[in-house]
Amino acid sequence: MNGIHDVGGMDGFGPIQREDNEPVFHAPWEGRMRAIHTLVRRKCHIYNTDESRYYVERIDPVYYLSSTYYQNWLLRMETLLMERGVFSEGELQEKMDQLCPSFGYQPDLHRRVMPPTPSTQRKFVIETKTDAEPQSEPKFLPGTLVKTKKVSPLGHTRLPRYVRGKQGVIEKMNGHFILPDIRVHQGIDVYQPVYLVCFEAKELWGEDAYSKDKLYIELWEDYLDLGGVQNEQQ
Repeated sequence: MNGIHDVGGMDGFGPIQREDNEPVFHAPWEGRMRAIHTLVRRKCHIYNTDESRYYVERIDPVYYLSSTYYQNWLLRMETLLMERGVFSEGELQEKMDQLCPSFGYQPDLHRRVMPPTPSTQRKFVIETKTDAEPQSEPKFLPGTLVKTKKVSPLGHTRLPRYVRGKQGVIEKMNGHFILPDIRVHQGIDVYQPVYLVCFEAKELWGEDAYSKDKLYIELWEDYLDLGGVQNEQQ
């Protein structure tokens, strides 16, 4: 979806502040957060990786940018577990009052910073065939000129905004993988070919880009159409 998380190709955020000898976790709770997330996802199977990404994408942009990496993880997990019926917001508030009475839990926090996506005429996901063969033959061969679809879905997608509507060349096919868009919103595992696609820097960033730079990115088949002037005229 078109959220603040999709910052590829954007600038104006200032320099990256590197921390010398940065620890894996800055506080013990971050390590516990990572462990709980792994257990909930891989052992309990309460949600999958694509669902967890979508919930981070839904976070209010101001909260997202002003919070730490694991604070966003915590908000995501709390919201997912409440929506899955593992515990209620009242139970969460009661536990927070026990652990840290001075914290001042905000009962409306999740509704404020994780609002539901509004219903509009725009599509939630990219169109696809949900009854396709699990190991369908790839549509594109190495060397094929392709163009990414210029879409603006409300829901989850792994098609970055900065490559939409751009032309590239298929480098190779990397196997069949579950299409995240459909998995998140319809709960269906649709396997599709995933291609390594090469884009010229000038195609993405314009004439000011260095002529020898290239970008390689893995993209699902439904994100791509045939490219080139000849194919566009057909």
